Amino acid sequence: MTDDPQKAPLGEQIKSAGVLAGFAAWALAMGAMGLVFLLFLSLFLFVVGAVLYVAWQVSWAIGLGVTLILLCLLGLFRTGEKN
Repeated sequence: MTDDPQKAPLGEQIKSAGVLAGFAAWALAMGAMGLVFLLFLSLFLFVVGAVLYVAWQVSWAIGLGVTLILLCLLGLFRTGEKN
């Protein structure tokens, strides 16, 4: 069995494989952290959107109530009759 002079020594191959495995582990960890970050960001945006939607509905209901009360009072004072 002859040694091929083009091949790197076994120790260098193992070191290269370790570097590659370390990079792969780092890349997977960064990807997982990115997904967790996106999950929290989307949850935060969902909560903000829900709060804004509820505030919009409440303001619409208050505005409608005030408008109806003002229209009833205006009708009462203009005609002198109760509806």
